[in-house]
Amino acid sequence: MSRTTDTPRYSTMSLTECEAFYHDEIKPEMRADGLDPRTETPPYAWLKDRYAGFVGHLSRKLDLSPGEFYEEIGVPPKDPPTEEPFGFVEDDATQEALDNYLEELATRQGRAEATVNTRRSVLRKYVRVYQNVHGEDDLLTGICEGSRAEEKDRVADTFDVLRRQEDALNTHASKLKYVQEVRQFYQHQVDFGAADFDPTYRLEKRMGWDSEPEWDNPALEADQVRVLHAAAETDEDRLLVIAVCGWGLRPSEAAALRVGQLVLGAGDEEGGPHIEFEEGERKNGPGSVSLLTGLDAVDERLDDLANRDGWNGFLFPSSRSRSGHISTSTIRRRFQSLAEEADVTVDGERPTPKLGRRFWYTTYGDAVRRVAERFADVAEEQGSTDEGVVLDNYLSEAEQRRHRRQEMRDELEGLFN
Repeated sequence: MSRTTDTPRYSTMSLTECEAFYHDEIKPEMRADGLDPRTETPPYAWLKDRYAGFVGHLSRKLDLSPGEFYEEIGVPPKDPPTEEPFGFVEDDATQEALDNYLEELATRQGRAEATVNTRRSVLRKYVRVYQNVHGEDDLLTGICEGSRAEEKDRVADTFDVLRRQEDALNTHASKLKYVQEVRQFYQHQVDFGAADFDPTYRLEKRMGWDSEPEWDNPALEADQVRVLHAAAETDEDRLLVIAVCGWGLRPSEAAALRVGQLVLGAGDEEGGPHIEFEEGERKNGPGSVSLLTGLDAVDERLDDLANRDGWNGFLFPSSRSRSGHISTSTIRRRFQSLAEEADVTVDGERPTPKLGRRFWYTTYGDAVRRVAERFADVAEEQGSTDEGVVLDNYLSEAEQRRHRRQEMRDELEGLFN
């Protein structure tokens, strides 16, 4: 029987009050249920079961998923816990394999800190659930000496529980991503002789995650982006629309954008004008973002900010924020305010920055396909039915990148004038 604690008037809560409610009410109940607020956030099913009204309020009034809310208020703390990340693992060989794998990702492979942290978090959850489901956390014996069928069953049983309790598995793409994160650990064991097989092989098919969903994720259309930009009356708001829709930045990345990240004078051989992120600053994305549009807006914004006393270098500064820049929730509110002023809706709702970012990715994907189609005739002459072969064999990476960027520039032209 589900329990709810929906007595508070969630509809009146501000973000600050939601944060206080989390610390005062939710964290104590987490501890009572054996969860550790120092190192984890509550599983979505757990939170929904106990605080359905709170979850609904985050979505309806603040445009935040639980995960985005946790990021907004900074939980769990970013400082590493005093205990070892896999200190709960009882099997010594498994604990050592997990630690060594992540250490190799960070040092020998040079993966970004954000990538390593994400992989660590996924594996912690996976091993905890494996431990709870099977009464042990030995991940190695079954892939070295055990029955392949039995260990595959154990892994599938673990994912059955994971998908019911984790908000990280609430979309088709996130399910596939979660499997891939766990698979990388198992494949590492196989590649370097610590295991005979990968128990996640064909797991997507077994879980029914092997085909694309029939629905499409909504996104803004080009005409809607143009109208949004036209509705912006200040340099700051115009740059906000460009950052989200024209550069494909996350709201958090746009909010924290600073002048030191801008490489405006780079030539084509240097990648052209772009934003350069430091290692670990950008999760699941390239370390640089090309500025294929909006350079005039950047210049105007920098000119305005340079004349301000005490400017701290952020393109969206805030004197009231401890970070020195506006928050991601402010980016969302301003974006939706522009959408309301411009009377732009998607599926009957005011769009969030996420739908603007999807516009960028959709547009970029179309540009990449058009570049490939441009070489279809050449592929046919070379006796290939795959134009991608021509791109890989006859064009350098720099040439391919130049074609993609030009196609994307053409597509974005006129949207932000």
